[in-house]
Formats: sequence, C-alpha cells, structure tokens
Amino acid sequence: MARYKEHVAIESAAKAECERQQKEAQTARDREEAERLSALEARRAAQAAWETPFVHTSAAGVIFDAINRCLRFGQNGLITGKPGVGKTRALQEAVRRSDALEGPSVGLVTVTGVMGNSTMAVFEEVAPHLGVKPANSIAATMKRLCREACFAPVMLFDEAQNLTLRSARELLTISEDARIQMIFLGNDEVLQLVNSKQAAIQQIARRLPVREEIDGILDDDADLIASRYDVEGMEAFRLCRELANVRHADGLGKVLPVARHLALKMGHKTVQASHLREALITFPHFVRELQDADAAPKIKRQSSVKRLPKQR
Repeated sequence: MARYKEHVAIESAAKAECERQQKEAQTARDREEAERLSALEARRAAQAAWETPFVHTSAAGVIFDAINRCLRFGQNGLITGKPGVGKTRALQEAVRRSDALEGPSVGLVTVTGVMGNSTMAVFEEVAPHLGVKPANSIAATMKRLCREACFAPVMLFDEAQNLTLRSARELLTISEDARIQMIFLGNDEVLQLVNSKQAAIQQIARRLPVREEIDGILDDDADLIASRYDVEGMEAFRLCRELANVRHADGLGKVLPVARHLALKMGHKTVQASHLREALITFPHFVRELQDADAAPKIKRQSSVKRLPKQR
C-alpha cells in the first residue's frame, strides 16, 4: 500500500511538472507572438509615416464619378492617365470604402505583365471577387463567371494596358452576361483597346462608352496634398506646385515625407521651403525635370476632359 501511494505521488508530481513546463512553454510562445505582433504594428506605423495619405484630388474625383456613372447607367468604362497622377491610390481608397460599406461595392485586380498574357490567370484573379471558384479550363471558368458571378457590382482593372485583346473581350462578355460593370484603367497604351478600325477592337470600344482622361493634377490638388504634410509658406507651396506639374501626385508623395522627416529632425512642426529643397537633393532626377520645366515655355494647365456616358 505504501509503495502504491509512493507510485501515485511520483506520477502526480511528474504530471504536475509536465503541466508546469507546458504552461511555461505556452506562456513563452504567447509572449513571443505578442512581441512579434507589437513589432509588426510598429513597423506598419513607421511605414504609414512615409505613405502618401489619401487626398480627394481632381483625379480621384474623376475615378469615383466614373464608378458611380457606370453603376447608374449599367455601363463599362475606360480611364487613361499619366503615370503618377494618383489612379492607383484612388482605386485603393475605393476598395477601402467598399470594405467599410462607405461606398459602392468594388473589386480590384492589378494586371501584371505576366498575368495579362494569360486569360486564365486573369480569370483566376477575378473569380474570388465575384464569389466563383475557377474551373480547370478557360471555357469552363468563363461559363461559371457568366452564370454564377455575384458580390462586387463593379470590377476595377488597374494597369489594364497589360491585358491582351482576347482577355479584354472575354471580360466584357462576362460583364454583359453577369451584369457586372467593369472599369479599365491604365496609361496611354490602354488606348489600344479602343483606338483602331479593326472589327475586334471596334467591338471592344463599343462596349466601353464611359471614357475619362486624366492629364495631371491641378494646383489646388498640390495644395491639398501639401497641407496634409503641414507645409507652410508661399515659397514652399510654390515648390510643391512646380513638382506636381512635372511629377504629379507621385512626386509629391515621395518628396514630402522626406521633407517632413527633415523638419521634425530639426525640431520644426511645419515643412518649410528649405526642407523641401534639401529633400529634393535625394531625388536628382526630379531636380533635373524641374530645371527643364523652368526652361520650357509656360502652358496653362487644364483639368481633365470629361465625356458624358452613352446608353448601350
């Protein structure tokens, strides 16, 4: 009996020790996970300090207006714009508003060069946004998309110049069959989808009645972006406008975070012209473009061309 009690006591002690070690190990894992998440949040916060905050520029207004018009009239659209005017940032904001139920439901697909060459790859990116599981072939997947598509009533395709004519044509067929509106955005190369007398391209052009062109951002847009970075002084705002004239929103989004960092490092709460000039030193190609712009004859900048939608 004594041996049995001793054996039970030993087993109980061993079990208690094992549970203690497991608890300590779990505590250590929880601590490591908490530290990892904390480091990740700190990293995200540090990155956010360098990211361009969303500003409702004229370019963003053109894109949001096109989305609303496509929804209202049940049409598809094509938006062209110079690189750096803020198309991608506006699309990201449209997705954020969609996720937060603050705007129309949209799905965003960024068409890479590799993806654009494969219709199946494009379908595989589109399918999850429409609640459809891709099949094993292009034909079967397209059939599912045409019959089962739901969720996002507007699909946005960034970098659409990477799409082949076949992919664009098939996507527009899905749009018509599934009643899903689509907007294609890209640089001037995306005009290959509509600017031709070829019958196939004319067929695509007919199905893209909503057209917009964004040729740059306005001085008021530059002032809005500069204000988000606490820019102060007429000379500083003038520099921001000149930079926006040659590099659009992208240039401001690169230079202003550096200028703000320099200002804070010097103990200043606002960004002055001197901080902007020092920040520009790290972007010599921007400086060259500014110098070339000063040497070129001045042309009055105009807002984007807007076209009214046409009924299908």
